[in-house]
Amino acid sequence: MTSDSQPLLLVVDDDPEDLLLVRTAVKRAHLPLVVKGLQDGESLMGFVKNRNSIPDPLNPSMVILLDLNMPGKDGRSCLREIKQNTQWADIPIIIFSTSDSPEDIQNSYELHANSYICKPDDLIQLERILVTLYRYWFGPSMMSTQEAPP
Repeated sequence: MTSDSQPLLLVVDDDPEDLLLVRTAVKRAHLPLVVKGLQDGESLMGFVKNRNSIPDPLNPSMVILLDLNMPGKDGRSCLREIKQNTQWADIPIIIFSTSDSPEDIQNSYELHANSYICKPDDLIQLERILVTLYRYWFGPSMMSTQEAPP
């Protein structure tokens, strides 16, 4: 499978260490994903606006892991703007935050986040989360059982 045909995991987070952890977990789990990092909401909105393809809700080619708390345009603003635009509303957005605040979780779902995941404390938990995310959004048929982590 070439990188052109692999699904995209777009990680939007101002902390470069979080992006590195996601990349490491994807590699360790042998997930056939392209991981792209963006550091702020403005970059995300530019990326989404410049994408040529319209998302297919039944077969997504991209999932966004979105941090809530970033300087400038934060994750909440991006989530609201993407989900209110009929062209982009079907892009799966998973809030990926250190916050476990019930208000943040409820607000994210009210803004139509597809899921809310609190950032885990260790790499093994992150691997498991990403394998589950991959299987849910991109389907188990794209990943053989040999590639699955123990």
